[in-house]
Amino acid sequence: MSKFSLPSVKQADKPTVVPEVDVAALAAFAAGAREKALDLEQVERPWVQFSPDDPPKYNVSVRLNDHHLEMLRYLAKAHDTTQQRILRKHLVPIIEQLAEEAFEKKGKSA
Repeated sequence: MSKFSLPSVKQADKPTVVPEVDVAALAAFAAGAREKALDLEQVERPWVQFSPDDPPKYNVSVRLNDHHLEMLRYLAKAHDTTQQRILRKHLVPIIEQLAEEAFEKKGKSA
């Protein structure tokens, strides 16, 4: 034995302490856990802190192949608007719909 090590305690020498369990407190804890389950009325959507009417301030890259890029260019020219406006007009409603569906689905599965 090294002069710096402590003597080992055998398993039989260790005192066993079994804490007392308050059954009523345990039942209350379990009931509170059930009540805390996800409820769609109680859980806020992460995007509610922002207004959908705020002006856009971020850009994202959308990777398109030549075929779809040319279609986007054609649409922008045909509607006498920008490619950005075409994408925003059609993508934002789809993004909102998919986000709501995903939030509803997550709430039902929890």
